[in-house]
Amino acid sequence: MSSTRSSDAAIAIDELAAARAELARLQDCERELLEELGSVRAAVRVQRGKIDDLFKQRRLPAPITRLPPTVLSDIIYRVILDTHPESDAHRCTKRQLASVSRLWRDAILGFPDLWTTIAIDPSWSISLVMAHVDRSGECPLDIIISNWSSYSDSFNDLIGVAVTCGYRWRTLVIQQIGGKAAVQQLVKSIWKMRFPSLECVKIFGVQTSDNPPFLTSRYAPTLKHLTLCDQDRIDELQVNSNLEVGHFHLSGRNFGSQPLSPLLSCQQLRKLVLSGSSGLRDQWPEPRSINFPALASLTLNLADPYPALAAMVAPNLSYLRCSRARSWAPVFGDFPDVFTNVRHLHLIDAKDGNAPFESSEADVRAVCAACPGVRHVELLAEDISAFFKPNTTADRWLHLEHLTLKGLRVGVIPHGLIQWLDERNSWEQSLLRVTLSEFRVPESASDGPWLTTLCESLRGRCLFELKDFPLRITLKAHTSSQGVCTCAARRCDAHNFTGRMCWNHAEAMPPWESPSMSAE
Repeated sequence: MSSTRSSDAAIAIDELAAARAELARLQDCERELLEELGSVRAAVRVQRGKIDDLFKQRRLPAPITRLPPTVLSDIIYRVILDTHPESDAHRCTKRQLASVSRLWRDAILGFPDLWTTIAIDPSWSISLVMAHVDRSGECPLDIIISNWSSYSDSFNDLIGVAVTCGYRWRTLVIQQIGGKAAVQQLVKSIWKMRFPSLECVKIFGVQTSDNPPFLTSRYAPTLKHLTLCDQDRIDELQVNSNLEVGHFHLSGRNFGSQPLSPLLSCQQLRKLVLSGSSGLRDQWPEPRSINFPALASLTLNLADPYPALAAMVAPNLSYLRCSRARSWAPVFGDFPDVFTNVRHLHLIDAKDGNAPFESSEADVRAVCAACPGVRHVELLAEDISAFFKPNTTADRWLHLEHLTLKGLRVGVIPHGLIQWLDERNSWEQSLLRVTLSEFRVPESASDGPWLTTLCESLRGRCLFELKDFPLRITLKAHTSSQGVCTCAARRCDAHNFTGRMCWNHAEAMPPWESPSMSAE
């Protein structure tokens, strides 16, 4: 028995000795690894210091300096395009960017597209205009004449330099011109010039009732886009017969006897916008007397759009944006099945400052009869109750794919629309895409779970989309033990959600419980 115990004790002693030896070995290994780690860390610090020194001594170029010159020039070009006003962008922003480095300066000076915008503006000098003329090479030029509120000899000097390359003018914009006769006459000094490459003209605040020749085919043979604002006597205007886009803002009541007569020869017109005052009905052409065979887009933002709408024949019209004074029946009532090719219909209220008018059943019948083949309809939220209810005339829109409702008041659930969607889906049609935008937020808007209720109500019934939804943030104040307020109690409106939130019946609910979010 004693010999067995002695043997066990010897084994235990041997195992202990072996364990201690292994521990000692591991500790030596740990010490070596720590020493090696220390050496590596020291080497890392040395290497980082060397890299910092190299950057400080500019031995290594910054990453942006390794961009190809064309890429760098394009980035600078986009920055300047996003700077407003344009006259300051080309007068100040370019100078600031050119002072960054020699590389940036060379990229700006050697990129002709950065010098194609010339402002005939009191803040511009003759040398600056000459620099743009020279450095733009032979590229097309965009000319902006603006900010002349009084007579100045410098206008003649600046325009004199710019017209030396009038054959390169691509765009001409005239805006913010004073009402004095001398100033108007200065601008009209270019009326009789020829611009063989001019494609776009936009004139704001300068009357063209004296029929400027440079808008005609003889003086501007390539003119495609014309915008004239605050005009009267447009019946005397002569424009290029090859015009493709026209935007006319009418002012006053003196339109002449035939307001649309200048466009009679524009058989290639694809887009037309008429806005402002509509004058008297007897001033407009006879119904269906003006033919626009190529017109695809028509916008009538007039106090009374009926006479303009009645005068036109546009068999290929696919987009129609129209305003109303009080109701839609007087606007569309005389046009059943006239706009059968319209696919996108946008109905708005005339901007007269009054509260929106609610539509009647007669309005719905008139609109649906005039435009039976629409696929995308944009309406005001006030029209929901009239257009979308059980057994409504809007059921005739059999090809409707997208519905946009603007101006829904926060806190309102459109129950009529929900019922109509249920009825529509019972016909086994594809889910309708519904977009809500331009929300109206009343001052007394509550923090209840309105958004969640709205989403839950529409989920599964349509492809639902929110656009520019106004988010609100609530900050809660907390008081420390010393009685010091650590956060002021405040409610603030966050920036509008400019993206889009979309989900359908197969997607989960949005991850919020109310339009208010608490931040503690």
